[in-house]
Amino acid sequence: MKQKVLSLFLAACMTAALVAGCGSTKNTANMENGGTEGSTVSNSTESGTQTADTAASESGDYTRAGGEGEIVVGIISDPENMGPWAGMSQGRIAILNTVYEYLITRENGETKGVLAKNWTQIDDTTYEVELYDYIHDTEGNPITASDIKFCFDSALATKNYSKLEVIDSVTVLDDYKVEFKFSKALAVGELENVFLECAIVSQAAYEASGDQMAVDPVGTTAYKVESYTPGSQLVLVNSNDYWQTDDSLVWTTSKHNADKITMSVITEASQHTIAMQTHTVDIANGVPDTDVPKFDEGGEYADGNEVEVLLDNLTYDILYNMSADSVFAEDENLRKAIAYAIDREGLNTGAFNGNGAAVKDFANATYPDYNKEWDGEDYFDYNIDTAKDYLAKSSYNGQSLRLMYTTSTTADMIAQMVQAYLGNIGVTVELVPYEQMSFIASQFDSAAYDIMLRTTGSTDYIVNQWKLCWYSPDFESTTGGTANFVKDSKLDELMAACLNVNTYGEESIDAFHDYLAEKCYGYGIVEGTINSVHSKYITKVALDDRNQILPGACELAE
Repeated sequence: MKQKVLSLFLAACMTAALVAGCGSTKNTANMENGGTEGSTVSNSTESGTQTADTAASESGDYTRAGGEGEIVVGIISDPENMGPWAGMSQGRIAILNTVYEYLITRENGETKGVLAKNWTQIDDTTYEVELYDYIHDTEGNPITASDIKFCFDSALATKNYSKLEVIDSVTVLDDYKVEFKFSKALAVGELENVFLECAIVSQAAYEASGDQMAVDPVGTTAYKVESYTPGSQLVLVNSNDYWQTDDSLVWTTSKHNADKITMSVITEASQHTIAMQTHTVDIANGVPDTDVPKFDEGGEYADGNEVEVLLDNLTYDILYNMSADSVFAEDENLRKAIAYAIDREGLNTGAFNGNGAAVKDFANATYPDYNKEWDGEDYFDYNIDTAKDYLAKSSYNGQSLRLMYTTSTTADMIAQMVQAYLGNIGVTVELVPYEQMSFIASQFDSAAYDIMLRTTGSTDYIVNQWKLCWYSPDFESTTGGTANFVKDSKLDELMAACLNVNTYGEESIDAFHDYLAEKCYGYGIVEGTINSVHSKYITKVALDDRNQILPGACELAE
């Protein structure tokens, strides 16, 4: 794996751990992906370390962390609130597809119905969905059209899911048919995103819950919660009464090979290494890049273990606060000075041990509509002289700029490196770390930051990753512009052209990419990795479209 010397930053700030050499890795040799390569959110809360209280048992050339038929998974953040429509967080993402099902799923890049038997477009803004007529949750409550309406109406009311805001109404047509009316003709991938956004539960079970299913969710998967200890572990057991009896219609996200699933909350990356070393978990996706070679062929813990490393669909981005009172609002020179001062290859080496990738867009190259010609462009390629030239032309007067981000092992490291890089050109940066839920609540507060480090990703097209920041209609009620307060009619027009099914294509995609780079309202810096380290007890790893582990779909040794 290629490594890069981190210029001035390494001399001043890097520790020995950050420049450790890389070992070999196996690239998806044993992976089963339940959909397209999708995004995970690498932000986690460094609040403590807990591991599952299970006894290891040996069999053949592997060691099990739990009992027979059980899989123990190390996750990097506590789910905290498992209610079906609570705000999104890293911990929730790790458990969602084990607890809840959706109208559809994605299987190897194709859309498949889960609760939806079929769906039909009636006109530009109207779709009808037919449900299977035998769906029930883990408590036996039937799921009908009225439950679908209840769920979508409830999710919309939370304001937690911007992708649902295109819904004008959800109407029950009969017991198993629902009509969705939208406020506009849908854009590329938008219908699928709506159907994938709302977890489905029965209204009866939800209203019977004393805490809106925060700690005892009842979904339609095969798994029901046996126990949940906040900050420690979530235990689920197979109900052996899964509603979909036709095996040909059970997609990867709904498979249920394990009898018991224990999700162990391990918030510190180094403790994932220890958990795998001591056989406390069977699989972990939080082992740091520097420790991955220890479990790979020839490594000190290689016996009985395997490693797969994926480029994550997640991109770390820099956003400038473009509100009217911000130092960046009218200062393109300052925006570009900072962009050229950050060594993106250096971030890759420091944060991901060289296994990630410096990106050339406000996204990454994993998307099918990514233009490979961008790889040859000067996309704010690290140049300290250019950075200083732009800074000299800017209005920056030495004030401290606040860098807001969600705290995690990786994000902390990236933020510290960005701070050091900007210090090299004379820009002072104050780090302002947030816990996950506080970040979500504060990200649209123009007084909270000057620069934001955040992660974004989509499960289908590059234009839908862009949409998470640059589509102003989604943020009209929160910022009055884009996610970072940009008010630019040309940017809006170019974004709309990318999302319109009639104008979507290479020309509109290139035009948006070029204009965003020209204005430098924000830009991508680095793509991370997903390190899946597991015992040979797991013979095939299954992932969802966010590249999260699907414990129930993993195949286990006899």
